[in-house]
Amino acid sequence: MLLPDTAYFTELPRPSMVISMGIPGFRKRFLLLGIGVLLGGLLAGRYALCSPVLLVTDTPFETLYGPRRAELKRIEIMLRIGRQVKRVLIGENAGPDMVSFALEEAHRSPYRVLVPYRYYEGAARYAEHFPQVPVIILGGRSQDPQAPGTIFVGTDTMLDLYRAGLCAGILAEYQRDGEDSVPGEVLFFQNERLTPEYQEAFSRGLREQGFTKEPKYLTVHQDYADIKYISCIVMQGAGTSVLERNLTIPVILFSWIDPALSSRMVKLVFDDAPWTLARKAVALIPDEQGGAIPSAWVFPEGRIATKEVLGRLKKVLSKSIF
Repeated sequence: MLLPDTAYFTELPRPSMVISMGIPGFRKRFLLLGIGVLLGGLLAGRYALCSPVLLVTDTPFETLYGPRRAELKRIEIMLRIGRQVKRVLIGENAGPDMVSFALEEAHRSPYRVLVPYRYYEGAARYAEHFPQVPVIILGGRSQDPQAPGTIFVGTDTMLDLYRAGLCAGILAEYQRDGEDSVPGEVLFFQNERLTPEYQEAFSRGLREQGFTKEPKYLTVHQDYADIKYISCIVMQGAGTSVLERNLTIPVILFSWIDPALSSRMVKLVFDDAPWTLARKAVALIPDEQGGAIPSAWVFPEGRIATKEVLGRLKKVLSKSIF
């Protein structure tokens, strides 16, 4: 019998050839998976072995700040400092002994303890019992309570106000009707009366943006009749009746509130909440000194009209007062 001409047939790869052809790709994927598992294990091991940072908080603050926002911030801090950050949740009116006990129960030997100003007495009580643990009071805009054994970290209010003045000057400029129109007022609603030095820092920022009128300082409970002549509002602390009106005046807000829940008038938020400043506070500790940290700034999504305005605002927010 004559066999067919083998030229008409294409040689099929042998099974061993097929297996060997797939091995390099398989090995690469296996290697990458192994590296990922190893790195994940090392990271998990580090988190398990390293003593954590403890941060005291309570339900009213978590609600104001936003539970999801707080959790994302906690994860971000953990990734940046390479160790666990544990939330120590206490009752809103917990006394010093209860704060100290809650911290003691959370971990027997934490790396750092961060306590909001309103619980400074509890921080001092814990520091008395555990002097080997650095205890940081996140003071915000409050004065150092001189709690023994603790380190006070406040907010750099002078720099915050200077930057707020710069931003208010920019926002006020875009509220003018035309090149030759007279700029309106800049109102500053104060929760507590600003010192002359703080007022000068804010005014300096305005002047550097070409806004020559002096801002008007009001308490948060005051109203302002000539609302149509306002170019920008700065608010420190609680809201006012101004925000209840259907206006288009840009607002700069100093607050811990979740920016997504603020009025559409709010274009920029200065935030010095404990969760926001925790990472920088931890970084200040090794030299055993306190310090002042500027607020973080947040632009609520979709509230700045143009990229040009947003770009100018971000640029001046990086400026130093000196």
